[in-house]
Amino acid sequence: MGALGALGALGARGALGARGALGAMSAKARVGIVLVLAAIAVPAAAQDTLPDAPGKKETLQVCSACHEAAKATSVKLTREGWTETLDRMKAFGASGSDAEFVAILEYLATNFKGETVRPLDMNSAESIDLESVLQLLRRESRAVLEYRTKHGQFASLDDLKELDPVIFKKIEAKKDRIVFITQPTK
Repeated sequence: MGALGALGALGARGALGARGALGAMSAKARVGIVLVLAAIAVPAAAQDTLPDAPGKKETLQVCSACHEAAKATSVKLTREGWTETLDRMKAFGASGSDAEFVAILEYLATNFKGETVRPLDMNSAESIDLESVLQLLRRESRAVLEYRTKHGQFASLDDLKELDPVIFKKIEAKKDRIVFITQPTK
């Protein structure tokens, strides 16, 4: 199924709807949204790191409002994973035409193809997620969760360096499978 078919199967509202959600969000929530999956930036240096292919221009134009290119290129997802990512981006307020989102999906699914449907968010992951995705032992995943509870949300891999070096090395080895999405405070 092509990009149009994948988007059509989800329906216009699912994959391409939900415009304007960003305006209804608080400034803190907007700042906190860091979706690494479709992270592409406008700076010339960032543009040079992306493959030249159809959809690059649209990807930079639509996604650069919130993200930098280095984060997007570190994540590899299936077409389904990229479709879900674009749906979330739309829900968070990313705006563009239907044609632009089709081009972005095709670009990401072609140039950043992987076997993973979606990456693991280190700020919402539960023990079972850490164990299955990162292959941490139960005691290691518990240590990560306790560290997160004590020190707050993670902004990047660097925030995990204070963990036991064995745990950090395991997580670092799977860094292409994780993201750091700031969760709303309760």
